[in-house]
Amino acid sequence: MLRDALTPVPTVLREVSSESKILVAIPAFNEGPTIGSVVLKARQFAHEVVVIDDGSTDDTANTARLAGAHVIRYHVNRGYGAAIRTCLEHARENGADILVILDGDGQHRAELIPLVVAPVAKGEADVSIGSRFLTPHASEAVPRYRKIGIGVITKLTNLGTHHNRRVRDAQSGFRAYSRAAIEAVDPLETNMGASTEILWEADRKGLRIVEVPIVTDYHASGSTHGPVRHGMSVVGSMIRYVETKHALLFFAVPGLILFLVGLALGSFVLESYNQTKVPALGLAMVTVLVTVVGLLLGFTGLILHAVINANARRH
Repeated sequence: MLRDALTPVPTVLREVSSESKILVAIPAFNEGPTIGSVVLKARQFAHEVVVIDDGSTDDTANTARLAGAHVIRYHVNRGYGAAIRTCLEHARENGADILVILDGDGQHRAELIPLVVAPVAKGEADVSIGSRFLTPHASEAVPRYRKIGIGVITKLTNLGTHHNRRVRDAQSGFRAYSRAAIEAVDPLETNMGASTEILWEADRKGLRIVEVPIVTDYHASGSTHGPVRHGMSVVGSMIRYVETKHALLFFAVPGLILFLVGLALGSFVLESYNQTKVPALGLAMVTVLVTVVGLLLGFTGLILHAVINANARRH
Protein backbone atom coordinates (compact mmCIF):
# COMPACT_ATOMS: atom_id res chain seq x y z
CA MET A 1 0.00 0.00 0.00
CA LEU A 2 0.99 3.60 -0.56
CA ARG A 3 1.10 4.52 3.12
CA ASP A 4 3.51 1.64 3.79
CA ALA A 5 5.88 3.11 1.24
CA LEU A 6 5.98 6.33 3.27
CA THR A 7 7.64 4.75 6.30
CA PRO A 8 11.34 5.20 5.41
CA VAL A 9 10.92 8.51 3.62
CA PRO A 10 10.79 10.90 6.61
CA THR A 11 14.18 9.48 7.68
CA VAL A 12 15.66 10.61 4.37
CA LEU A 13 14.05 14.01 4.82
CA ARG A 14 15.47 14.42 8.35
CA GLU A 15 18.94 13.51 7.07
CA VAL A 16 18.97 16.36 4.57
CA SER A 17 16.90 18.88 6.54
CA SER A 18 19.85 20.05 8.62
CA GLU A 19 21.81 20.94 5.49
CA SER A 20 19.09 21.61 2.92
CA LYS A 21 16.54 24.40 3.10
CA ILE A 22 13.13 23.05 2.09
CA LEU A 23 10.53 25.56 0.94
CA VAL A 24 6.90 24.58 0.42
CA ALA A 25 4.99 26.93 -1.88
CA ILE A 26 1.21 26.84 -2.34
CA PRO A 27 -0.57 28.71 -5.16
CA ALA A 28 -4.08 29.52 -3.95
CA PHE A 29 -7.20 31.19 -5.32
CA ASN A 30 -10.23 31.40 -3.02
CA GLU A 31 -9.11 28.43 -0.90
CA GLY A 32 -10.16 29.88 2.46
CA PRO A 33 -11.89 26.70 3.73
CA THR A 34 -8.85 24.45 3.14
CA ILE A 35 -5.69 26.56 3.03
CA GLY A 36 -5.20 26.67 6.80
CA SER A 37 -5.05 22.89 7.25
CA VAL A 38 -2.78 22.51 4.21
CA VAL A 39 -0.34 25.07 5.60
CA LEU A 40 -0.33 23.50 9.08
CA LYS A 41 0.44 20.06 7.68
CA ALA A 42 3.07 21.38 5.25
CA ARG A 43 4.94 23.20 8.03
CA GLN A 44 5.90 19.83 9.52
CA PHE A 45 8.17 19.16 6.53
CA ALA A 46 9.48 22.63 5.58
CA HIS A 47 11.73 25.38 6.81
CA GLU A 48 9.25 27.86 5.32
CA VAL A 49 5.77 27.72 3.82
CA VAL A 50 4.77 30.46 1.40
CA VAL A 51 1.27 30.94 -0.01
CA ILE A 52 0.81 32.79 -3.31
CA ASP A 53 -2.65 34.34 -2.98
CA ASP A 54 -3.66 34.79 -6.62
CA GLY A 55 -6.18 37.61 -6.19
CA SER A 56 -8.53 35.76 -3.84
CA THR A 57 -11.74 37.50 -2.81
CA ASP A 58 -12.21 35.41 0.35
CA ASP A 59 -10.12 35.05 3.51
CA THR A 60 -7.41 32.87 1.93
CA ALA A 61 -4.58 35.29 2.74
CA ASN A 62 -5.56 35.91 6.38
CA THR A 63 -6.17 32.22 7.07
CA ALA A 64 -2.82 31.23 5.54
CA ARG A 65 -1.04 33.91 7.56
CA LEU A 66 -2.68 32.79 10.80
CA ALA A 67 -1.61 29.20 10.04
CA GLY A 68 2.00 30.34 9.88
CA ALA A 69 2.63 30.89 6.17
CA HIS A 70 4.42 33.77 4.54
CA VAL A 71 1.87 35.25 2.12
CA ILE A 72 2.59 36.89 -1.23
CA ARG A 73 -0.62 38.46 -2.42
CA TYR A 74 -1.71 39.57 -5.90
CA HIS A 75 -4.44 42.19 -6.07
CA VAL A 76 -5.88 40.59 -9.21
CA ASN A 77 -6.04 37.01 -10.46
CA ARG A 78 -2.95 36.54 -12.65
CA GLY A 79 -3.22 32.82 -13.33
CA TYR A 80 -1.73 29.55 -12.12
CA GLY A 81 1.43 29.89 -14.21
CA ALA A 82 2.14 33.35 -12.83
CA ALA A 83 1.79 31.98 -9.30
CA ILE A 84 4.19 29.12 -10.09
CA ARG A 85 6.71 31.61 -11.44
CA THR A 86 6.49 33.57 -8.19
CA CYS A 87 7.06 30.33 -6.25
CA LEU A 88 10.28 29.73 -8.20
CA GLU A 89 11.40 33.36 -7.83
CA HIS A 90 10.85 33.25 -4.07
CA ALA A 91 12.81 30.01 -3.85
CA ARG A 92 15.73 31.52 -5.79
CA GLU A 93 15.76 34.73 -3.75
CA ASN A 94 15.60 32.92 -0.42
CA GLY A 95 18.21 30.25 -1.14
CA ALA A 96 15.94 27.21 -1.04
CA ASP A 97 17.68 23.93 -1.82
CA ILE A 98 14.42 22.07 -2.45
CA LEU A 99 11.14 23.62 -3.54
CA VAL A 100 7.87 21.74 -3.10
CA ILE A 101 4.72 23.00 -4.81
CA LEU A 102 1.26 21.65 -4.05
CA ASP A 103 -2.32 22.88 -4.36
CA GLY A 104 -4.12 24.68 -1.56
CA ASP A 105 -7.54 23.10 -2.08
CA GLY A 106 -6.83 19.98 -0.03
CA GLN A 107 -6.63 17.78 -3.12
CA HIS A 108 -2.97 17.01 -2.43
CA ARG A 109 -2.13 15.37 0.89
CA ALA A 110 0.57 17.46 2.53
CA GLU A 111 1.69 14.43 4.57
CA LEU A 112 3.00 12.98 1.29
CA ILE A 113 5.55 15.78 0.92
CA PRO A 114 8.39 13.51 2.16
CA LEU A 115 7.50 10.96 -0.51
CA VAL A 116 7.65 13.53 -3.31
CA VAL A 117 10.81 15.16 -1.92
CA ALA A 118 12.75 11.90 -1.45
CA PRO A 119 14.16 11.50 -5.03
CA VAL A 120 15.39 15.11 -4.98
CA ALA A 121 16.75 14.87 -1.45
CA LYS A 122 18.71 11.72 -2.35
CA GLY A 123 20.16 13.37 -5.48
CA GLU A 124 18.32 11.04 -7.85
CA ALA A 125 16.19 13.69 -9.59
CA ASP A 126 15.86 17.40 -10.25
CA VAL A 127 12.09 17.31 -10.74
CA SER A 128 9.96 14.84 -8.79
CA ILE A 129 6.31 14.56 -9.83
CA GLY A 130 3.61 13.21 -7.56
CA SER A 131 1.76 11.00 -10.06
CA ARG A 132 -1.84 9.85 -9.77
CA PHE A 133 -1.42 7.07 -12.31
CA LEU A 134 1.42 4.87 -11.07
CA THR A 135 -0.79 2.61 -8.97
CA PRO A 136 -4.31 1.28 -9.64
CA HIS A 137 -5.44 2.35 -6.17
CA ALA A 138 -4.44 5.97 -6.75
CA SER A 139 -5.86 6.21 -10.27
CA GLU A 140 -9.26 4.94 -9.13
CA ALA A 141 -9.77 8.16 -7.18
CA VAL A 142 -9.44 10.30 -10.33
CA PRO A 143 -12.79 11.09 -12.04
CA ARG A 144 -13.10 9.50 -15.47
CA TYR A 145 -13.42 12.78 -17.37
CA ARG A 146 -10.21 13.98 -15.73
CA LYS A 147 -8.39 10.78 -16.65
CA ILE A 148 -9.29 11.27 -20.31
CA GLY A 149 -8.21 14.90 -20.41
CA ILE A 150 -5.01 14.34 -18.44
CA GLY A 151 -4.18 11.35 -20.64
CA VAL A 152 -4.45 13.41 -23.83
CA ILE A 153 -2.37 16.26 -22.43
CA THR A 154 0.23 13.85 -21.08
CA LYS A 155 0.62 12.18 -24.48
CA LEU A 156 1.12 15.59 -26.10
CA THR A 157 3.64 16.53 -23.40
CA ASN A 158 5.61 13.34 -23.96
CA LEU A 159 5.88 14.16 -27.68
CA GLY A 160 8.05 17.12 -26.71
CA THR A 161 10.21 15.18 -24.24
CA HIS A 162 13.47 13.74 -25.57
CA HIS A 163 15.95 13.12 -22.74
CA ASN A 164 13.72 11.72 -20.00
CA ARG A 165 11.46 8.72 -19.96
CA ARG A 166 7.78 9.29 -20.62
CA VAL A 167 5.74 10.53 -17.68
CA ARG A 168 2.31 9.26 -16.68
CA ASP A 169 0.93 12.46 -15.11
CA ALA A 170 2.12 15.61 -16.84
CA GLN A 171 -0.55 17.76 -15.18
CA SER A 172 0.16 16.97 -11.54
CA GLY A 173 0.71 20.14 -9.53
CA PHE A 174 2.38 18.27 -6.68
CA ARG A 175 6.10 18.49 -7.43
CA ALA A 176 9.52 18.92 -5.86
CA TYR A 177 12.41 20.78 -7.51
CA SER A 178 16.14 20.66 -6.83
CA ARG A 179 18.28 23.78 -6.61
CA ALA A 180 19.42 23.16 -10.19
CA ALA A 181 15.82 23.08 -11.37
CA ILE A 182 14.94 26.19 -9.33
CA GLU A 183 17.73 28.06 -11.09
CA ALA A 184 17.06 26.68 -14.58
CA VAL A 185 13.28 26.79 -14.92
CA ASP A 186 11.41 30.06 -15.45
CA PRO A 187 7.99 29.51 -17.08
CA LEU A 188 6.51 32.22 -19.27
CA GLU A 189 2.97 30.83 -19.38
CA THR A 190 0.58 32.52 -16.95
CA ASN A 191 -2.14 29.86 -17.07
CA MET A 192 -2.40 26.08 -16.59
CA GLY A 193 -0.01 25.37 -19.46
CA ALA A 194 2.91 26.24 -17.19
CA SER A 195 2.93 22.63 -15.93
CA THR A 196 3.82 21.33 -19.40
CA GLU A 197 6.21 24.20 -20.15
CA ILE A 198 8.21 23.41 -17.00
CA LEU A 199 8.60 19.75 -17.98
CA TRP A 200 9.70 20.65 -21.51
CA GLU A 201 12.17 23.24 -20.23
CA ALA A 202 13.56 20.85 -17.63
CA ASP A 203 13.98 18.12 -20.25
CA ARG A 204 15.55 20.53 -22.74
CA LYS A 205 18.11 21.62 -20.13
CA GLY A 206 19.06 18.07 -19.20
CA LEU A 207 17.38 17.94 -15.79
CA ARG A 208 16.30 14.54 -14.45
CA ILE A 209 12.56 13.99 -14.10
CA VAL A 210 11.01 11.15 -12.09
CA GLU A 211 7.55 10.26 -10.78
CA VAL A 212 6.43 8.90 -7.43
CA PRO A 213 2.96 7.55 -6.58
CA ILE A 214 0.52 9.74 -4.66
CA VAL A 215 -3.19 9.67 -3.91
CA THR A 216 -5.51 12.66 -4.17
CA ASP A 217 -8.77 13.70 -2.53
CA TYR A 218 -11.10 15.11 -5.17
CA HIS A 219 -13.99 15.42 -2.75
CA ALA A 220 -12.19 18.14 -0.83
CA SER A 221 -12.79 20.87 -3.39
CA GLY A 222 -13.84 21.35 -6.94
CA SER A 223 -11.55 22.75 -9.60
CA THR A 224 -11.64 26.48 -10.24
CA HIS A 225 -11.17 25.74 -13.96
CA GLY A 226 -13.57 23.75 -16.11
CA PRO A 227 -12.01 20.70 -17.80
CA VAL A 228 -12.54 22.08 -21.33
CA ARG A 229 -11.10 25.47 -20.43
CA HIS A 230 -8.20 23.79 -18.67
CA GLY A 231 -7.43 21.56 -21.65
CA MET A 232 -7.65 24.37 -24.20
CA SER A 233 -5.36 26.52 -22.07
CA VAL A 234 -2.72 23.78 -21.90
CA VAL A 235 -2.89 22.98 -25.62
CA GLY A 236 -2.65 26.69 -26.43
CA SER A 237 0.46 27.01 -24.29
CA MET A 238 2.01 24.00 -26.04
CA ILE A 239 1.49 25.67 -29.41
CA ARG A 240 3.01 28.92 -28.17
CA TYR A 241 6.00 27.06 -26.75
CA VAL A 242 6.67 25.25 -30.02
CA GLU A 243 6.28 28.53 -31.90
CA THR A 244 8.99 30.23 -29.84
CA LYS A 245 11.36 27.34 -29.10
CA HIS A 246 11.09 25.46 -32.39
CA ALA A 247 10.22 28.07 -34.99
CA LEU A 248 11.85 26.17 -37.85
CA LEU A 249 9.93 23.00 -37.00
CA PHE A 250 6.62 24.80 -36.51
CA PHE A 251 6.77 27.18 -39.48
CA ALA A 252 9.61 26.41 -41.88
CA VAL A 253 9.08 22.66 -42.24
CA PRO A 254 5.34 22.93 -43.05
CA GLY A 255 6.19 25.87 -45.30
CA LEU A 256 8.71 23.79 -47.24
CA ILE A 257 6.20 20.96 -47.60
CA LEU A 258 3.51 23.32 -48.90
CA PHE A 259 5.99 24.93 -51.30
CA LEU A 260 6.95 21.53 -52.73
CA VAL A 261 3.27 20.62 -53.06
CA GLY A 262 2.75 23.89 -54.88
CA LEU A 263 5.57 23.10 -57.30
CA ALA A 264 4.09 19.66 -57.95
CA LEU A 265 0.64 21.13 -58.57
CA GLY A 266 2.18 23.75 -60.84
CA SER A 267 3.89 21.08 -62.92
CA PHE A 268 0.58 19.23 -63.20
CA VAL A 269 -1.24 22.41 -64.30
CA LEU A 270 1.37 23.12 -66.98
CA GLU A 271 1.35 19.52 -68.22
CA SER A 272 -2.46 19.58 -68.38
CA TYR A 273 -2.43 22.84 -70.36
CA ASN A 274 0.18 21.49 -72.83
CA GLN A 275 -2.02 18.51 -73.52
CA THR A 276 -5.48 20.13 -73.64
CA LYS A 277 -4.70 23.80 -74.32
CA VAL A 278 -7.38 24.54 -71.72
CA PRO A 279 -6.17 26.32 -68.55
CA ALA A 280 -7.25 24.67 -65.32
CA LEU A 281 -8.01 27.96 -63.59
CA GLY A 282 -9.34 26.47 -60.34
CA LEU A 283 -6.34 24.25 -59.82
CA ALA A 284 -4.02 27.07 -60.88
CA MET A 285 -5.46 29.33 -58.16
CA VAL A 286 -5.01 26.56 -55.59
CA THR A 287 -1.42 26.13 -56.76
CA VAL A 288 -0.66 29.84 -56.31
CA LEU A 289 -2.31 29.89 -52.87
CA VAL A 290 -0.42 26.82 -51.60
CA THR A 291 2.89 28.11 -52.94
CA VAL A 292 2.48 31.58 -51.43
CA VAL A 293 1.41 30.21 -48.04
CA GLY A 294 4.40 27.86 -48.10
CA LEU A 295 6.77 30.72 -48.80
CA LEU A 296 5.23 32.88 -46.07
CA LEU A 297 5.51 30.10 -43.49
CA GLY A 298 9.07 29.36 -44.52
CA PHE A 299 10.20 32.99 -44.24
CA THR A 300 8.31 33.37 -40.93
CA GLY A 301 10.17 30.39 -39.50
CA LEU A 302 13.54 31.66 -40.64
CA ILE A 303 12.94 35.16 -39.28
CA LEU A 304 11.66 33.90 -35.90
CA HIS A 305 14.58 31.49 -35.65
CA ALA A 306 17.06 34.30 -36.28
CA VAL A 307 15.36 36.65 -33.80
CA ILE A 308 15.17 33.99 -31.05
CA ASN A 309 18.83 33.05 -31.50
CA ALA A 310 19.85 36.71 -31.41
CA ASN A 311 17.93 37.23 -28.16
CA ALA A 312 19.46 34.10 -26.66
CA ARG A 313 22.99 35.28 -27.46
CA ARG A 314 22.21 38.71 -26.01
CA HIS A 315 21.17 37.17 -22.69
